[in-house]
Amino acid sequence: MQLVVNKRNLIWSYLLVLTPVCMGIFGCKQGVEEATKIEVELYTTSDLDYPEDPIKITNGVTENYLQNFFLPWNLSPEQVVDSLDSFPGKNLSYLQNYLEDDEWYGENKKPHKRVLREEIVENVELGTFPNFQKKGIVIAHTNLRRIPSNRPGFDTYSKAGEGFPFDYFQETNLWANTPLQLLHLTNDKQWCYAVSPYYKGWVALHDLAIVTDDFISAWKTGHYAMPKSDAVNLSDPSSNYAINAKMGMVLPYENSTKGEQILAFYTNADENQNAVILKAAIDKDKVALADFRFEKDKLKILVSNLIGRPYGWGGNLENRDCSSMIRDLMATYQVWLPRDSKDQIDIGQQFELTGSLEEKMQLIKAKAIPFQTILRKKGHNMLYVGENERGEPLIFHAIWGLKTTYSNKKLATYLVDYPLEGIHHDEDGALKGRHILGESVITSVLAGSGNEGVTRPLLDEIYTMTNILENLKP
Repeated sequence: MQLVVNKRNLIWSYLLVLTPVCMGIFGCKQGVEEATKIEVELYTTSDLDYPEDPIKITNGVTENYLQNFFLPWNLSPEQVVDSLDSFPGKNLSYLQNYLEDDEWYGENKKPHKRVLREEIVENVELGTFPNFQKKGIVIAHTNLRRIPSNRPGFDTYSKAGEGFPFDYFQETNLWANTPLQLLHLTNDKQWCYAVSPYYKGWVALHDLAIVTDDFISAWKTGHYAMPKSDAVNLSDPSSNYAINAKMGMVLPYENSTKGEQILAFYTNADENQNAVILKAAIDKDKVALADFRFEKDKLKILVSNLIGRPYGWGGNLENRDCSSMIRDLMATYQVWLPRDSKDQIDIGQQFELTGSLEEKMQLIKAKAIPFQTILRKKGHNMLYVGENERGEPLIFHAIWGLKTTYSNKKLATYLVDYPLEGIHHDEDGALKGRHILGESVITSVLAGSGNEGVTRPLLDEIYTMTNILENLKP
């Protein structure tokens, strides 16, 4: 395997805060510390180790995927309410915690005012739960929220790794065509508390529609196509409503009179918010059908369509975070993964990673399987995709940034009175920040090493891995 390195493969970052602060604030004329250069080596899709032979995705695996995906429709409203605590996500009681917490910061970098928090909670009217027990479907790519509001909830902006994009009220994105069990409407009829296949939480009512048993029967065709990119346009000639399909989105379909096309289903709502089925003619080569093989040429297409895409915490702005990128990649083969990164690691055969960096690398190289193994550090999942020419494990992951640690007493003193977004003075006396990558990239597990100690290799914090297909086989 040949290592490809060019200008695009190197990300250069300079800490330029120190110089202007020292020159402009302290009037320093000499002794200014030289900026630290941070380098992260990136790889291309040609550098990866793909399966030598196609991997068989069994019928049992795809049946498990569809069972999980359609779960909100397969349960009765009574079953959902009785088992509500077992679904991932925040219960309605979370609203009381939000009401009493003065430390949530908004888009204006100021705390959420009590009066505005009261408006949100009073709009729910908890005493009437559940007041809207119906089945529904997502009709436009949307967000599932912890509170019935699009207002973000950030931690302290000046703290490294906080502020944008880490809106903690964002649970997950929901692609169109996602089944829902609807439970509770806000008083203003703009938000609905719902159970999705991934999380429970609040969805904007204008992004969903109500379904009937007849709709569900027509929708479950038994044939499901999975988009191979985020650029598959769905447009019905009889409607002015169209959307782009997303990788990870499930498209029921029927055969077209044109052999090279299928008629993919998507939805819109009528004036009463009831779902109607629309059908878009799309070329078969734009989607993964039942014969889509888990092999080099197909995987390379999928990775190429994901690499370089912006990072999106909780899937915000229709982007992907670490777990949703891996989920959507595997969903193309109808392999079910939970949405939450800590839940994904419990799927399959797990191995603990302890000891030195070299010991960890040796275990990864011995047990990990390209495109089938997830590596994990706290809060972040990575997909193992082979080795580079130096024998270092490679990972494909959607990442915000690498932790940075600097030391400068004068700047630390300045930060006490004049906080800077993204840099904070830690208890150990060091300045903590982030070197932003902000997208889906392919790196070595040693990414972060060799930067004068400012960044640590990712492998330092990787503590476990799982082979996700091992226990999914029937």
